[in-house]
Formats: sequence, C-alpha cells, structure tokens
Amino acid sequence: MRNTDQENKIPCLVDYGIIYSKRDMIRILRDLDKVEYVDMIDSLLVAQGQGYVIEVFANAYDSTLVFNNRLHINVNGFEILKMKTDPEKIVELVSGHRTIKLKPLPSTSTTTHSHIEEDIDEQRIALAAQMACDNEVDIDYE
Repeated sequence: MRNTDQENKIPCLVDYGIIYSKRDMIRILRDLDKVEYVDMIDSLLVAQGQGYVIEVFANAYDSTLVFNNRLHINVNGFEILKMKTDPEKIVELVSGHRTIKLKPLPSTSTTTHSHIEEDIDEQRIALAAQMACDNEVDIDYE
C-alpha cells in the first residue's frame, strides 16, 4: 500500500509559486542564463541592468554579487524565491525589505551550458588555490 499523505508533502509548482528550499532555489536559478535584473528595497528602485547568471551556490561566507554584467547568487542570503509567469516570466529573490527581480532574456551566446560550467569549475579551482595561498602567507603588521 502506498502512503499518499507522504507523497502529497512534496510540492509541485508549475509556472508560479513560492520556493523555500535552498536546493530548489538553486535548481531554478541555475537554469537562467541572460537576465534583466531589478534591485528593490522597500519598493524603491536601487539598481537595474542586464547580466549573466555565472554561478548559483549556498554557503555561509560568500556574498551575492552583481557587477560587470555578471551575477553570482548565494541563495542563503534570501528567504524565499517567487516564480511568476503573468504577464511575463519573473523570478524574485526576497530577503527582508530587499527584492531582486530576474527576468530571463533570450541568450545571444552560442556557448553551451557545459562549456560555461567547465569555465566556472576552472574559475572555482583557481580561486580555491588562491585562497589557500593567501591563508599560508603570514602578514606581520608590527
């Protein structure tokens, strides 16, 4: 016999809904490529532009960075992710008074996702090596 109560606890969201799971947030955001972003605090526009979602991750020490047409998103910095499709597809990352809206745009890049992921992996390895070197340096301020 199947336990239908247990099966119904797993949500199914189609085109709209609110996501609380960091893992699900990552899955949605990693599918984005080129986006138009709007940064709002208390419904006031702080910044807007276009860029590429370069990496999406969850940890306790890295910031979400939006700079130079690149987005590095740490989902641990957000409480929820809202998906909307009416009137257009929008993903909203919400943290307290701040909301970052991401609208997917058609990508003009001919690079495949696997090539992008390989480049990102190489960047992560280089960054990890640099951080290891930085940690080994003993700086004396006296």
